[in-house]
Amino acid sequence: MILSGFASAVPPTWQTISSLKDVRKMRLIDGTLWVATSGGLMAVTDADSPGRKYDNLDGLGTTDITDIIEDVNGQKWVTGFGRLIKFSEEESKQFLFEKDNALLSLFCVVDDGDKLWIGTDSGLVLFSKTIDGGQIQDSYGQFGNLSANPEVKDILLAGDTIWIATSSGLAVAEKTNPMLLKSPAAWAVFSIEDYPELGAEEIQRVALFEGALYVATSNGMFRLDRSPGDTSFAVMPIGIGQAISDFKIENDSLFFYYNGGMGVVKDSTFSSLPTGGLPSFPFTGANNGAYRWVGLDGDGIYQDRDSSGLFVEYPYTGAPGNNISGITVNAEGLVTAGFTERPAAQYNGEAWTVYDAYDFRDQTLNVILDSSGNAWVGTWGNGVWFIGEDTVVNYDETNSTMRGIGFAPRDYKFVIVRGLATDGRYLYAACYRAVTGYPVAIGDLNNLDSPSGWDSLGIDDGLTNEFVNSIDCHQGRLAVGTIGGGIYMCYLGDDPFDAAGRYCRHYTVDSGLVSNNIRAIRFAPDGNLWVGTDRGLSRWDLDRFVDVTPPEGIGPVMTALEFDGRKNLWLGSERTGLARVDGATGASAVYTARNSGLVSNAITDLALHPVTGDLYVGTSAGISILQSGVSWFTSLLDDVVAFPNPFVIRSDRDNLQFNYSKSASVRIFTVAGELVAEFPINTPWNGRNQKGRRVASGVYLFVLTDEDGNVGKGKVLVVRE
Repeated sequence: MILSGFASAVPPTWQTISSLKDVRKMRLIDGTLWVATSGGLMAVTDADSPGRKYDNLDGLGTTDITDIIEDVNGQKWVTGFGRLIKFSEEESKQFLFEKDNALLSLFCVVDDGDKLWIGTDSGLVLFSKTIDGGQIQDSYGQFGNLSANPEVKDILLAGDTIWIATSSGLAVAEKTNPMLLKSPAAWAVFSIEDYPELGAEEIQRVALFEGALYVATSNGMFRLDRSPGDTSFAVMPIGIGQAISDFKIENDSLFFYYNGGMGVVKDSTFSSLPTGGLPSFPFTGANNGAYRWVGLDGDGIYQDRDSSGLFVEYPYTGAPGNNISGITVNAEGLVTAGFTERPAAQYNGEAWTVYDAYDFRDQTLNVILDSSGNAWVGTWGNGVWFIGEDTVVNYDETNSTMRGIGFAPRDYKFVIVRGLATDGRYLYAACYRAVTGYPVAIGDLNNLDSPSGWDSLGIDDGLTNEFVNSIDCHQGRLAVGTIGGGIYMCYLGDDPFDAAGRYCRHYTVDSGLVSNNIRAIRFAPDGNLWVGTDRGLSRWDLDRFVDVTPPEGIGPVMTALEFDGRKNLWLGSERTGLARVDGATGASAVYTARNSGLVSNAITDLALHPVTGDLYVGTSAGISILQSGVSWFTSLLDDVVAFPNPFVIRSDRDNLQFNYSKSASVRIFTVAGELVAEFPINTPWNGRNQKGRRVASGVYLFVLTDEDGNVGKGKVLVVRE
């Protein structure tokens, strides 16, 4: 089966939800605090109000931002993943940085008149601001005897000299003739091989202060001492073993941030600064003249409002994190998200509620909704949490049939739930490495507080693999995907608690699966099972699995599957983005961070808003929302409308669609009752009749017929220009 290419005629609308808590750089520019984060760029002018956020949809092209500077002409330049951005609040311009067809990570940027020096994950780049409106002028990857193409983490310009802090050591050269920098011999280098006192290869930062050169490593802070007879690095008073994350020269002081707090150097004297109120050590910081701001590595932005050393959180940093592990949304638009290194949280469109007061383990793995719209969260080590409107309840080995991994020392309480599913009456939880041999717990949603409300599936039922990874259920069947062991199809009948009436069958590559490493499972509306693996896509066909060729460019690792109300299949991949496969025609569209508003190509989960039809995409860089094109969808034929209405046709790219969320056929008639066109509801109408001729302007009638023969009717005004 091959899914062919297809481009939607209606440009989709995207929205990005991301976290600004992972801070990389802070710069004070013209009284505004600019913060570069893994969730975008933020400008703060008022400590008591939300800052202006810029993300991939605001001209940056990415949310993975690492630095921002203002050059001598007042132009702001921003570095991010794969991009140098000539920043403007009205319209920014992006310059892509690629090598071997892959985008480079950019770490820092330094102004040098009509040029910029940029540190990347593959060396140093010289960028001209003036040639053709901006272009890469040259690149450098050989620095003395350092490893080729190292990461360049920091750049210091001192007169005609350029210093670079790299992942392999420190290097310096004269920059008056940039062409000469192509030669490794042009660079003098300082590496751990010759200077073991550094204690680490990687140099994080370099700064010239009070006539001395300071370098920061993961092993401490050092001053370069050079004399005619000797060159060495002197260890600064903070001591060996302290990882330095940033230097900042402010007025007559050098501030440094490290894994023990922060400090300052002034007149060759080192002093520690208080960091009360911070949940973790500061990563960077800036002083706005009145008080100090600090940015943390994943824990947000804080400010010392009264300069007492007691910091308070700046609360306008969005989601708890960006690496989404699971996502769902209920009919009211309440989003529940899991994060790989954070507790689960809910978003009501204005603020996030973080469930960190209930002993959640750090990592949440998956999220589903029950029939009442309440969220269930599977965790790494702490079982399952129910999140209701006013209630939060934990289920683990003490009050359910869920079981832990039991590694030595035997820790039965460490319950890893890698898959959740519900059929409306029962909850199914896949417990990874459950020591009892019964990896799937079954809970009666009407009786969860009683021991009689729980049961398990396992060895006696034919489910013999403990490496359970993903599950889904449909009309008395439970599909269980494993890591390395293929799929088990468990037939539960009307009562999954009736052990005599249930059994599981095992399917592997010998049964047609493309791989035994299962990453995602989903039943289609027609009951067929679709399977995403580390090597592609499979579908159940009559009596065995068959390979399905995904849309071109998607895969091979398939991480998420979802079907919308019109039976369209949505595919999420590990690195290559998102695809939509039309349920009626098999045509497809592919969305990536390059050709759409998708925030990242690493898709982790998919969820559909049950009312609007909007697709919520969990990624490694936040949440993307692909809006459906109308404010609401309906499953009631009496509420169906055509949009846009009036339907103004300027070209064949203009299309008419319908807000019905289920499958149906559409017929278009003239007011005299003559049939104009007939097509599946998934297929937009371009204003042509069955013979391919353009219809005239006027009023037309539409008739929708669902799969059960029920009919909905309406009118649309066609205006041809």
